[in-house]
Amino acid sequence: MSPLSMKRMGRAALLVALSSLTPVTARAEATLRPAQCTVQGMLDDVRVAMKNGSPALKRYVKMRLKEAALAMPAESLLAALHGERDPEVLEALGAALATKASNAENPGLIQPLLARATGDADPALRAAAVRGLRGVPSVEFMEKNGGVVTYEQLVRDASPEVRAAVADNIVSESADVYSGHDRRVSEAAVSVATASEDPAVAAKLLREVSMEAVGHEAVEQVTRQLRAENPELRAAAATALGGVPGGASAGARGSLVDLFREDKDPAVRKAALQGIARLGQAHAVPVLESLRGVDRAMDAEIDAWVSVLKLNLQEWELVLREKQRRRR
Repeated sequence: MSPLSMKRMGRAALLVALSSLTPVTARAEATLRPAQCTVQGMLDDVRVAMKNGSPALKRYVKMRLKEAALAMPAESLLAALHGERDPEVLEALGAALATKASNAENPGLIQPLLARATGDADPALRAAAVRGLRGVPSVEFMEKNGGVVTYEQLVRDASPEVRAAVADNIVSESADVYSGHDRRVSEAAVSVATASEDPAVAAKLLREVSMEAVGHEAVEQVTRQLRAENPELRAAAATALGGVPGGASAGARGSLVDLFREDKDPAVRKAALQGIARLGQAHAVPVLESLRGVDRAMDAEIDAWVSVLKLNLQEWELVLREKQRRRR
């Protein structure tokens, strides 16, 4: 089993989940039958829980479907996927199928889900199909499937819900599947941000996906976003440049210094300062001090960064937390 495969939930964990459920309606209690093991029976339970159940029950039935899907015939899951018209149920079914694909190391299993994501006339169903891929190595799977459907394609969808689902998936995959260490996912985030015509989606990807493993071309793509028309996107690009690998830090630092000097938007300038601070930490102090007076309104921000960096804290998260505490 691949290290990326989903971990199976044991019987004891299921009992704990059941014991934590809040009261559900009489209808939900009457309809849910723990002995049901067929795909359709479990989907009926999901359907009732989505309509009538508590948040805890909803989590449980989706988790139970994922667990059961590992042993269910793929053909039964795919048949159910083809005909499902309820977005919440489709998302749960898609997540179960994607989990099975990850567990079996069979990327082809998600292709019908991707077909729903691109071809369904209902944007709510397209978005649900995309969300079904969350939490699995979907970028790798799309690549192994020959790039027939990619996030670069999906992020151009006319529906804001679909575009938001794409960003959420990639952010989650980077953080939860790979802990920010996978170059392929990080570079996919940059490519999708570049392909996106939605500045908010592009900004989310650059702001929230780790850039620690990206290569030169991705750094160049991020740097070009410093000239984007949208200030939120420029600020996100500045934040992203602060996290690039050490070999790219000198060029990134120069770009951020230029951005601070030239850009008039306060949020962009703040992001540039943060990027400079992160790239050099204690060694960034002289660079930051050289920027005093460029914008008097930013001098207090510079002073805060300098004072924190002089503490020589070893972890960036500690630096950031202390900086936020001082500038509340």
